[in-house]
Amino acid sequence: MIKDVLIEIKGTQGIDGDFDTIEFVTDGRFGIKNGRYYITYDEGAMFDTGDKVKTAIYIKSEDSVVLQRTGTVTSRMLVEKGKRNSCFYNTPVGEMVIGIFGESIENNLNDFGGEIKLKYTIDSDLRLISRNEVNINIREVEKDVNTCS
Repeated sequence: MIKDVLIEIKGTQGIDGDFDTIEFVTDGRFGIKNGRYYITYDEGAMFDTGDKVKTAIYIKSEDSVVLQRTGTVTSRMLVEKGKRNSCFYNTPVGEMVIGIFGESIENNLNDFGGEIKLKYTIDSDLRLISRNEVNINIREVEKDVNTCS
């Protein structure tokens, strides 16, 4: 069953000791689809940029996660623990191929939400672009129950 959730995301990206962190909370959807955990949210609306970008995250296994964006920016990144994958990243100014090496994946999801932590590097032509950490915390939306007498 797919349900409404609050999604807290903290992403850190950096290289050579210089790191930038972004944190945000958004509403989204979470549940099991085709036997796997599935998370979606509307990234374009969240940042009010006018871009139409939807993000979907599929937890393929304990050691494998797919991050997929569709819309103005299109990408499909496969993060697998201990493996490097080539991934396509398409922007309005062109497409590029990047390498994603999964350093670690911590999956503490259950049917009610939970947390997933990813550590991975991004490279281009085997040159390191950045080291990344993404922490995603998911919790069910509490329903307001107003009763009228």
